[in-house]
Amino acid sequence: MKKILLIALLLIPFFGFSQTTKPVDGFLGIKFGSSKAEVIAAVKAKGGQLSQDKADQVVFTGVKLGHLSSAVFFVKFVDDKAYSGIFGFQSDVEDKTIDFYNDLVDQVTGVYGPGKSEKNFRSTFKDGDGYEITAIKEGDADYRTIWRDGDRTGIQAMINDKLYIYLFYRDNALSAQADAKEKAKEKGDF
Repeated sequence: MKKILLIALLLIPFFGFSQTTKPVDGFLGIKFGSSKAEVIAAVKAKGGQLSQDKADQVVFTGVKLGHLSSAVFFVKFVDDKAYSGIFGFQSDVEDKTIDFYNDLVDQVTGVYGPGKSEKNFRSTFKDGDGYEITAIKEGDADYRTIWRDGDRTGIQAMINDKLYIYLFYRDNALSAQADAKEKAKEKGDF
């Protein structure tokens, strides 16, 4: 009896943790699979300005995610269904890029739970050597965090060599459909 009680008490934090994390079913309150018209209306209602409208993608400026203002926000579509939302951020101060990235990761973790973070350094650079920004700009360091919601959806944060911090929300099934459609189009070109 004591063992059962002990096991139950040990499992409570895990059940509590799973109740505080949110499933990855969209971005900005917009569900994956939403139509382009629904996405445009929702993002405009949040203060975003439409800057580009193509058949398979819309681009906005002035979109906020929490207290962070994005430089650019893309939404990708397949068959008029949103499958990916991509926020592009940039720190005002180059040397604060990693701090900005870490703040973003902390905010996403607060909503979706912990992700899997990776820092990979190549060449002569090392984490903590004071040259992390130089390493990123030269393509010799990768900062990435991935959150998965099963096999269906996921989120990824990363820093590119131009010091843009990207946050990708993606529905894998619709993304696979978009990839298959693109491959079929490429084959048709031959």
